Amino acid sequence: MANWLTGIGYALSICSVALLAWVAWPGPGENRTLIAAIIAGSVLSVIGMALRWAAHIVQNRKIEEDN
Repeated sequence: MANWLTGIGYALSICSVALLAWVAWPGPGENRTLIAAIIAGSVLSVIGMALRWAAHIVQNRKIEEDN
């Protein structure tokens, strides 16, 4: 159950990153460097959440093996 809830939490976090990137997206004529920063920040955030979720699953499996 905890893995399921953790997965839902990370999925919601990924949705929030997408919404924040959408709102921050520059309009025509604005600084193009901002696009690279938004993409890089969004991608790194999603990768970080995926790695934390994977670490959570690995940790729970190790706990189950030890019991």
